[in-house]
Amino acid sequence: MSTTPTDQRLFELFCDVVEAGLKYVRLADSGRIFIGTHDGWPKLMRGEDGLPYVTYGSEGPRNYGDVVWTWSSRMFGLGSEDPAPEFEKEPSFIALVEYAKSQPRLSGFLALDSSQDIGIRHLQYIIGSVLDHYVNVNKATECVRDKLLQAYLPIERCLLQKELPIVVVVPILLLTFELDQFRISDTVWVGKLSDDLQLARAWRGPFGGSTVSGIEGVATHGLFISNRSIVNESRAQQEITLPESYPVEEIDAFFAALRISTGYTTGYAQLLALPVGWTASYAANLVVVDGASVENYPPSFRNGFWPDEAPSVSATEASEIVELFTNMGVVLATNHARKLRLAIDRLNRSALRTTEEDGIVDAMIAMEALLSDDTQELTHKVAMRLGALYKLIGSNSAEAAFREIKRIYAFRSKIVHGDVSKKKDREIDRDGLRIPAIDAALQHLRTAFLALTRYPALLEPKQIDRFLLTDKMEQSDNSDLPGQ
Repeated sequence: MSTTPTDQRLFELFCDVVEAGLKYVRLADSGRIFIGTHDGWPKLMRGEDGLPYVTYGSEGPRNYGDVVWTWSSRMFGLGSEDPAPEFEKEPSFIALVEYAKSQPRLSGFLALDSSQDIGIRHLQYIIGSVLDHYVNVNKATECVRDKLLQAYLPIERCLLQKELPIVVVVPILLLTFELDQFRISDTVWVGKLSDDLQLARAWRGPFGGSTVSGIEGVATHGLFISNRSIVNESRAQQEITLPESYPVEEIDAFFAALRISTGYTTGYAQLLALPVGWTASYAANLVVVDGASVENYPPSFRNGFWPDEAPSVSATEASEIVELFTNMGVVLATNHARKLRLAIDRLNRSALRTTEEDGIVDAMIAMEALLSDDTQELTHKVAMRLGALYKLIGSNSAEAAFREIKRIYAFRSKIVHGDVSKKKDREIDRDGLRIPAIDAALQHLRTAFLALTRYPALLEPKQIDRFLLTDKMEQSDNSDLPGQ
């Protein structure tokens, strides 16, 4: 990544404007200009369980960007014989505006060709954020070009580049991890969220915006996806705040792999874009990050019903997640992709449902997507094929799984016909222990996923039937099967 300006003239003008702004910062000591503090500044705390949470207060760093706004000067210039300083009338700022207007890319990006002053206000805000960052980071009110260049280059890239690289970050709720980091592929990994990133994702932004509070903040690790970019057509573009701008299918496949491999209850509340080498603005010394808020987690989390202690994903479970996610990727590149995506979607939905009735329906739709090929004798076929998968992975629970799935199907039938008043319908008797039918359904669905992604030839249901009858399948389809 270049360490020299792409537009040297723009950099020279930028230096002049920042120098003028720093003069205003120095004027603040005389009382002629107001400099406040960042309101609602985040502070990272940790509970006894080690999970993070964020509080907000008024004791943030000084916001040196205040000096670029006329109200700041006029408020504190009252009573003085000298005219109140006005940043937007500074010759250096006027020269920067005129140059930006003469450059098609800058003029269009900042909306300087608009009849309104919105583009000029955008430029003022950028200058103010750079001043704020420069003084807070360097603890200096004199312009040192080498130090200013470090703040300028990320801004310039945002102004001039048509595509901007990002790393997608998805905080994983209410789970801890034995490993600080584990890699899933060249571009996907799970890693610990640094304190700086925790604070950055909690920042309200200059105009209010979303905050990290309650469930949104309770994440020690995140899913990271690199080698991504966003289109950078105009400063007003909000692509980075739209959930559909993120690789949601890949994210949901990961969370399905996490749920299948561990059985833990989790989800996500944010889709974040971490800029790589660029920024649209600064906030004091915070890492710059932006994104979208979502509610992809169980409703009980929103209501405060969290476990007393967050489960921990072990190193062994992490390896299983990696294997399953990788196997899913292989299947998603085949003609079985549609059925697997449907099953992933319904698995995730079942984990996020408010009622066990809805969860059962989703779980069984996922099971049918994986194990059925027609509607004839559906219950029996799905139950038999699930039993075969248990047999395949060496479990002695094949017969029990067959019986339980038939019981769960009976429960689902009563759900769709509005007859689920009896407690016994909602439970499965497993060797004298009664467990919720939804838990049993999800356990069996997880087993089906594990077996079928490990042996994708079995995604053709007739191959499962053949395996049931002969313990063999066609060699060309299943050389990776035991005993082949």
